[in-house]
Amino acid sequence: MRYFGVEEANRLIPLLTRTFTRVRPWVARAQALVRELESLQDVGARPERTAPLRAERDELIEKIRVELEQFQELGVELKAADGLVDFHALKAGRPVYLCWRFGEPEVSHWHELEGGFAGRQPIVHARDFSPSYLS
Repeated sequence: MRYFGVEEANRLIPLLTRTFTRVRPWVARAQALVRELESLQDVGARPERTAPLRAERDELIEKIRVELEQFQELGVELKAADGLVDFHALKAGRPVYLCWRFGEPEVSHWHELEGGFAGRQPIVHARDFSPSYLS
């Protein structure tokens, strides 16, 4: 498993920002299609009416998957396709997450593995998080 230091995670922010700038409209459209398909299903719409919507939804989901796959290969955990990511990190020798959300200029928060976004805490000293590689 790969552990990131704050500086190392911050080097990925420009790429993350460019990627999510591209992907976020696709995510919004896919979510709108899901809602539309659910409402059509509720009224018993015929399959020929929903098929083009399902095809568009599926195509968008695949585009999003392909675009975001590169980050998983780097060891970055994607928490939301519209721009929430965690980086495995070590703080005082224990595993935690560095946390970044689309629109933030840098990684400035961390949280416990089970804490989630609601448990975010500001990073006081970047040196408290050391990068490491485990096989």
